Amino acid sequence: MILHEYKTIDEKVYQETLDNGLDVFIINKPGYNKKFVTYTTKYGSLDDQFTANGVSHKVPDGIAHFLEHKMFEKEDGDVFNLFSKNGANANAFTSFDRTSYLFSTTEQFYPNLKLLMDMVEQPYFTDETVAREVGIINEEIKMYQDNPGYRLYFETLNAMYQNLPVKIDIAGTLDSISEITKEHLFLCHETFYHPSNMVLIMVGDYNVEEVIGYVKEHQSKREISDEMAIERLLPEEPREVNTRKKVLELDVNETKVMLGFKHHQDLEDPDDRLKRDISMMFALDMLFGEQSEYYYEMLNSRLIDDSFNFSHQEETQFSHVLMTTNTDAPDAFKDRILEIIEEAKHNNTITKERLDNQKREVIGDFLSSLNSPEYIANQYTKYHLDGYDLYQLPEIIEDITLEEVKFHVFDVLNKDYLVECLVKPYE
Repeated sequence: MILHEYKTIDEKVYQETLDNGLDVFIINKPGYNKKFVTYTTKYGSLDDQFTANGVSHKVPDGIAHFLEHKMFEKEDGDVFNLFSKNGANANAFTSFDRTSYLFSTTEQFYPNLKLLMDMVEQPYFTDETVAREVGIINEEIKMYQDNPGYRLYFETLNAMYQNLPVKIDIAGTLDSISEITKEHLFLCHETFYHPSNMVLIMVGDYNVEEVIGYVKEHQSKREISDEMAIERLLPEEPREVNTRKKVLELDVNETKVMLGFKHHQDLEDPDDRLKRDISMMFALDMLFGEQSEYYYEMLNSRLIDDSFNFSHQEETQFSHVLMTTNTDAPDAFKDRILEIIEEAKHNNTITKERLDNQKREVIGDFLSSLNSPEYIANQYTKYHLDGYDLYQLPEIIEDITLEEVKFHVFDVLNKDYLVECLVKPYE
């Protein structure tokens, strides 16, 4: 077992890689009553084409999300009900590059931990249960299609990306879901749910040796195939956008616009990607955050309303910025955003003083978040799978320079790679 000790923030992380390849992390929080656990596979909606032990496969879109749903259903019933009987709250989610199963509890920790591991490790699929799930997920997809914000988000991604499956709804489409069979599910489970492709993270007050011993004993009883050699076959994606502008007419009362600035993933080093992500967070907040003059100027001129928000997404395979608001003047909103970006190249909007203030604020928020087992477990999982160390975040933040912030923001917010998507009322 390896102990990672972070004395400046008084945190300890115990790490053990088991014989079958499973990474186990225990983040000990003495005195905490709640225990929070995540069991995550590095498998998401982007993984629709891959080779396993040299054999190529193309599976239907949405299968990672479909598999997540099916893992809760076993021959003797719904595992959600068993967690509830054990006094635990359970959930799961699928993203572009991972699927995570989780629970929190203040009682019966070991029964819930066994339940989680058994649920994720023991697939149960039949033709009948798969067909039934197709109907359930189809209804879910239809529900999301009626959500203007959701439609706007994926239409914007579709406008930005030419080839990368990030443009496809994580849940898939009505057509793709109907193609899923139990054989597809068994294949993807065997390939991506191997312990060597997974991580188990536990946050709370534990007897560390006891917990590790329990997990080791459980894992030693598993019958698993040898680790597969996985190659993820992602298509090449140019920086050029797919479509400059999209307009959707839906049953809405007001026009909502989303701008997307597409970047290309040109950084191989995880620390460099993290620094760009944090630099973009600082720069966007200085330019468009509620403490900026530009924010109040746009608000007072009614180019935006209080729904206005922005984000930068930095992933291993892609990178982009999204901005959205309700507005009666979408063209004027877009023009003003581009003007602000140009003005900021020559004025004092992005300054070292403001950067230093933001660093202090973000590090303060980060330290406060370390009181939340949910935050720690979910963020540690994400950071670990992306190649980062969550607890080194304050050091990385301190190292970011004003020059880096300026370079990244003007490199990413390039009008040549901008898309505009509107949802507006029927004419």
